[in-house]
Amino acid sequence: MSDPFSWSISLGRWVGIPVRLHFLLIVFVVVKLLGATLLDGEGEVDLLETLAWLGLLALALGVHELGHAAASYRLELEPDDVRLWPLGNFQGPQPVSIARARESMAVALAGPLTSLSVAAILGVGLLFADARMTLNPFGSGGSGSGAPTIAGEPAEALGAIWLVGWFAYLNWVLFLANLIPALPLDGGRVLRAYLAGPSLTTTRDGLIAPWMARSFAVLLAIIGVIRLLFFSENAGGVELIGLAILIELMVRFEMRMLEDGGFYEDNLFGYDFSEGYTSLEGSGPKVRPYRENALARWRRRRSEARRHRQSIKEAAEERRMDEILAKIHDHGRDALTPEEQRFLTRVSTKYRKRPRSKG
Repeated sequence: MSDPFSWSISLGRWVGIPVRLHFLLIVFVVVKLLGATLLDGEGEVDLLETLAWLGLLALALGVHELGHAAASYRLELEPDDVRLWPLGNFQGPQPVSIARARESMAVALAGPLTSLSVAAILGVGLLFADARMTLNPFGSGGSGSGAPTIAGEPAEALGAIWLVGWFAYLNWVLFLANLIPALPLDGGRVLRAYLAGPSLTTTRDGLIAPWMARSFAVLLAIIGVIRLLFFSENAGGVELIGLAILIELMVRFEMRMLEDGGFYEDNLFGYDFSEGYTSLEGSGPKVRPYRENALARWRRRRSEARRHRQSIKEAAEERRMDEILAKIHDHGRDALTPEEQRFLTRVSTKYRKRPRSKG
């Protein structure tokens, strides 16, 4: 447990994609429920309403990630493992292929665009019911509540319009938040995929993304302090400051990786940088010699464990592939289940993309 940013709980595999519950989402839910429990009955926060919108948040996160997964399958890219946190999939720095930078950008954009589409459709639907969804990302009147309004008054709690309005608002917030060009948000992935394009230099790739993320972290922190000082305690100030701190932590580790020449065996966020940024291939970075201290030994052990897990995973995939091929031989491809069809397509695509050894 020495790697806090990788703490998560497995939720199994959904349509072939490993899904985990990140500890930040658990903390967020616990804090919101504790606040609702302490203030329930005082006319400020209702526990049942909090439970309801947290459930809608889980659904909105699922829809958001479904957009990413659908784009990955459509573009024949390997879907990312999902670590759900309050704003989508917790993503740290990772390599971006120059050859498929545009596809990577499209996949990163698919989630926010899916959330925007859902919010727009539901927002228009609410107009037909003489209701309006909340467009202020800090909630109606900056109160933190995403409940829709009818004739200027909040809709009846837990009613159909209330639920639809809250779901539209949460999708709207997911869209806006993931426009921020900083990891762990989708906007950070979009920016890095764009900078990995062949027309851009590795220097720009190395400097622009971290410093833009840091600039937005400072801006979020300033806005958060202002909202804490001049608005209500539910006005999102604490959340903005927390997000700014998280972005700054991500920037520090990304900058450290880049300063070490782009090569990292493993880092605090659980990502492997042993191959470096693909976008930095032409720059010829070299690993700096160093004596293996305690931290280096820890990283090496983690890297060895990761390779061991990967070999086990590949062996399991090969066994399953053999079973599916045998089934096709005996009964034909039409006998495969939809899940087996997806597995066959995904693994076959991965095998085709493997670099061939030169004899």
